[in-house]
Amino acid sequence: MNKVYKYRANIALSDNGKKRDISQLHNNLFYAATFRELNDPFEGSVELPKSDIHEKWVTPLIQDTYNVGIYSLSKPKDDEKFPCNELLWAHYANSHQGFCIEYDLDLLMENTSPKFDIRNKINVVYDRERPTVVETDNLFQVQQKVFGTKSTPWEYENEVRLVFDKNGVKPIAKNAVTAIYLGLNISFENRQEIIKTFHSCGIDIYQIERIDNLYRLKATKLKFDFDSFEIVNVNKRLLVDNYMILYGSENKDKHSLKDFVLRFRKTLKRPSNITIIDDIRAKEILLNYKPRNEMSQYEKDIQANHWIGYSSFDAPELVMTYPDK
Repeated sequence: MNKVYKYRANIALSDNGKKRDISQLHNNLFYAATFRELNDPFEGSVELPKSDIHEKWVTPLIQDTYNVGIYSLSKPKDDEKFPCNELLWAHYANSHQGFCIEYDLDLLMENTSPKFDIRNKINVVYDRERPTVVETDNLFQVQQKVFGTKSTPWEYENEVRLVFDKNGVKPIAKNAVTAIYLGLNISFENRQEIIKTFHSCGIDIYQIERIDNLYRLKATKLKFDFDSFEIVNVNKRLLVDNYMILYGSENKDKHSLKDFVLRFRKTLKRPSNITIIDDIRAKEILLNYKPRNEMSQYEKDIQANHWIGYSSFDAPELVMTYPDK
């Protein structure tokens, strides 16, 4: 698959008050921007030949730059299996609070809709100096220089551009969206909205997480097995109940745990503390409390690795992780 990525900030609102990026994607649409809306101050900067002949084709060329639509995408490098570029997440996905769309570029370009007025696909090249348009350039060479050349500081984007005859909203071809990646710092509310909107559409959804002790990110595929749990202990007190849950889902990031806790609390009638483990061996260790200095190394390891969350009755929407995963 020829995959490409589009990072989305998910900040702007549509006229109906919904998040524009989610709404457009749900309606199988994307927006091809004008040159003026792009963030490089040198977009379209080229050197022109100094002759009388160039006037008859330079003027239409300059006018053309104001009419076209540009859809900027990022190509993964050879060793990238998912969108892991921290700078792109920071710059285009609201400091890791947004999301990233994975497209199959070939399917994206196979759209036969009349509204999909694609002109060209251009792999952006990066150079220290502005290109010069010469009279012997053919149309593609001119487009490459005008639409597809940027200065070297932008090289980290590894950009490919779809150029359309006109700017504006374009339709997405069926099955062109292959995955959605949720940013490391995405809000719980935005995460739930994306899951609710897309998880039944056959689109894989991943959560971006940190890798412990490394300056690296990882992507965990979400599996929506909300009912994969067992209540292994209940201790009911006068004012509060205490539940211990053996958690069976593979999704153990903080957002998934919070989602589980909120769903579980809806089934309860009284204030409750909820302890979450993912290995039954942790049950007896937690129930038979010992000071840490009296625990064996085996008990410490089981507690540290398999006591994965705790939510108290007085802060029911918070989930503390142990250790801080």
